[in-house]
Amino acid sequence: MLRRNPTAITVTPEDIIVFEEARLRRLEESKQLEQGHKATVNFDPSDELKPLPGDKARIVRSREERIGLSRRGAN
Repeated sequence: MLRRNPTAITVTPEDIIVFEEARLRRLEESKQLEQGHKATVNFDPSDELKPLPGDKARIVRSREERIGLSRRGAN
């Protein structure tokens, strides 16, 4: 079996910069994907019906009361 001499590898400062930029870009992409995933998981469509924390509490009415069909008047 023949052997060849080992190849010498030199790492330049430019190589390190390119590597670090690629690594940071991958980290940013993964953070954006993670944040996007969290936003879709935590989204609740009924949140828009809930009062905001600073709003005064309102009387909660049923669907029929909101559209004008009161159970009290149906007697």
